[in-house]
Amino acid sequence: MTAARRRRLVPLLLAVGLTAAVTASVAILPTAALAAPGRPTASLDDAKAKARALRVAVDALRTKAELETEAYDAAYDELGRVVSAHLTAERAVDDAVSTAASTSSTAGRRVRALYMSGGTPALYATVLQGSSIAEVLTRLQSVRRVVDGDHTAGTAANDNLAARRQAEAKLATLSARQTVLQSAVAGRADKVRALLAQTDALLAQADAQVRQIAEQQRIDAEAAAAARAAQTLADAQRRASLALLPTDVPAPTQAAAIAIAEASKHLGQPYLWGGTGPGAFDCSGLTLTAYRAAGIALPRTAAQQWYAGPQVGLGELAPGDLLFWAYDVTDPSTIHHVALYVGNGQMIAAPHSGDVVKVEPVYLDGYIGANRPSAAF
Repeated sequence: MTAARRRRLVPLLLAVGLTAAVTASVAILPTAALAAPGRPTASLDDAKAKARALRVAVDALRTKAELETEAYDAAYDELGRVVSAHLTAERAVDDAVSTAASTSSTAGRRVRALYMSGGTPALYATVLQGSSIAEVLTRLQSVRRVVDGDHTAGTAANDNLAARRQAEAKLATLSARQTVLQSAVAGRADKVRALLAQTDALLAQADAQVRQIAEQQRIDAEAAAAARAAQTLADAQRRASLALLPTDVPAPTQAAAIAIAEASKHLGQPYLWGGTGPGAFDCSGLTLTAYRAAGIALPRTAAQQWYAGPQVGLGELAPGDLLFWAYDVTDPSTIHHVALYVGNGQMIAAPHSGDVVKVEPVYLDGYIGANRPSAAF
């Protein structure tokens, strides 16, 4: 998500809510903000006003798409775990069935042998047929082994039956959960696609002059946000008695250096919601891939990655730290974007649909904090 987007959206979202912002922005555009393709605007001021309205509407849709992407990522990640557990449960059921069948077969043979011999009393009767005390004791031991073995086989059969029923119950639970998650993943994907289609439609409705002005407004807003962030970072580092980190200073840890190197390999590759590489990424997919190369397994979503290491302040930022943005900067559960800090007020990020993985200035509108990923978390 771009700096300009957050500068415009955070106050609006906190005031009236994301859904209301999208609805209101889109509702007014066809009649009050956008000219039909090819239709000249009445004046430059009118075009600027329409451009601002276009930016608000597009940014609101992109923000909502990012929120749905986070939900999609979480559901898809859980679905993967459930599918793996489902396969394990299926193997457990197969093993239980096989073991139960084998035990049942053994028990059946023992029952038939006892029946043919006249049952347990008949076996013990054969003991008395021995010609000596030693033979009697030997026969007694043999009969006890047969009878004890029969008891053990029966107990094992009961245990195997219980294990089979437990495995089948777990399989049924996982099957139901898998069905729910498959539906959730499909639903989230449909919502993201619909929001991106609305975004494309809004841009297509605007005439060339409005789109050009909107793009210049975005560039100016990003530059202003970057300047404010750089000043804030410098002030924070001064307060922490730290100098501003130049870009050529090595990352403070080997893991951070590897993560930055991995992320840098993907510069220029497209943003793709749900993407974890190798050719396209969403924001958390990029940071996950970067730190996976360093041997640190991050969770799938930006909100989950917030807990993947100790928190660090602005004045303590170092290359390799993860930066986070939220709709409510007091509530980590509303985190929706993450990027990788590389020093000197710069970060590597996968911003939003239609953009690419790139190095861009850090912005602080909607910024909630940073952490330093650790394998210990």
